[in-house]
Amino acid sequence: MSKVSDKPVILIAAFGTSSLEGQRDLENVDQLVTKRYPDYEVRWAFTSGFIRKKLITAGQTTLFARCVPNKSLEEVYDDLRKDGKRNVALQSLLISAGVEYIDALTADITGLNVEYGYPLLTPPDNIQRVVSAIAPKFGGKDTVTIICGHGNAKMPALNVPYIQLDKYLRKHFQRVFLTTLEGPPGTESAFEDTKKLALPKVVFIPLLIVAGGHLVRDIMGTNPNSYFSKLGVEATADTGLGRDEKVMSIWMESIDWTLKKFTQ
Repeated sequence: MSKVSDKPVILIAAFGTSSLEGQRDLENVDQLVTKRYPDYEVRWAFTSGFIRKKLITAGQTTLFARCVPNKSLEEVYDDLRKDGKRNVALQSLLISAGVEYIDALTADITGLNVEYGYPLLTPPDNIQRVVSAIAPKFGGKDTVTIICGHGNAKMPALNVPYIQLDKYLRKHFQRVFLTTLEGPPGTESAFEDTKKLALPKVVFIPLLIVAGGHLVRDIMGTNPNSYFSKLGVEATADTGLGRDEKVMSIWMESIDWTLKKFTQ
């Protein structure tokens, strides 16, 4: 085993994606993180076994131009132990806490000193800050803006940040609504209010780091259950938040906070 190093390694845990567009979103995050923290080693873990296997079957054992290994969190932890790395700043690439966050918190960290960052919407004031960051993307007077979050159906209590965000949007904007793919607030109220406004256009803003399959299938898809089909008006969609430097700057403050724990 190598000599133990106390310098923290920044470890980003993400679900992963097989979509080329989605991988570009993740690579943009990688570039932003490595630029912000040039003195730290940055590694990645991809938490979806299905996605990892799909990529490996297709011959993709690494991601991004800098060839980040396509490995699980457990595999990366093993690598860190073998490499003599002790301190780990784990930042999950999440909007809100959910199953992925719980899995990260409960993974075996034997022999490691892991400090955990928080999801984007966890600090209460981040809701207002994130809205301010994405507000320039909102549509004009002839357009309804629908922000599309993921959410959690199995543990709806974890959707509290989305409910708070929905209330904030409705209080401060006339034509901006929040939807979630799973759990409350869902889509019913937002779609009803959109139809009442009877405006000719909709712009969808994915509140997702990676706007991959969900954007193509669930939001802008031509199937009868997609947001686009249900609303039946002219629609456009923005990219994932992974390409939004303002939002990612807010997200990376969690890494700042986590790294400070190693010096306190």
